[in-house]
Amino acid sequence: MAEETPKIESTVVERWLAEQQQWQRTLLTYLDSMVKNDDFLVHLGNAMRGSLLAGKPYPTAPAAGATAPDSAADDRLDRVLFALHELQGQVQDLRLALDELGTREKKRGKKNKSEKHKGDE
Repeated sequence: MAEETPKIESTVVERWLAEQQQWQRTLLTYLDSMVKNDDFLVHLGNAMRGSLLAGKPYPTAPAAGATAPDSAADDRLDRVLFALHELQGQVQDLRLALDELGTREKKRGKKNKSEKHKGDE
C-alpha cells in the first residue's frame, strides 16, 4: 500500500506571501503591457518632469498657425503664485502663534483667578 502523506496546510504568512507574489506578477504584467503604449510613456515622462505637480498642462506641439505662448507672462505668474503661497504660509504661522499666545493668556488668567479665590478664603 502507498503511504499517504498528510497535506500540510500553509500558514497565514505563507498564504500572504503567495498572495503578494501574485499581486506583483499582476502588476508586472500590467506594466509590461503599458510600456508598449506610447501615450502612457508620454504621460509618464511629462509627470516625471513635474508638469502635474506644477499645475501646468502637458507641453504639446503647437497647432499650425498658432502663436507661441508668452513664456515671460508664465514666469511672472509663477513668481506671483510662489509669493502668494509664501504669504499664505506666513499668515498661517502668524495665526498659529496668536492662537498659542491666546491659549497661554487664558491659562494664566484662570490660574490668577484661582489664586485670588484661595486668598479670599
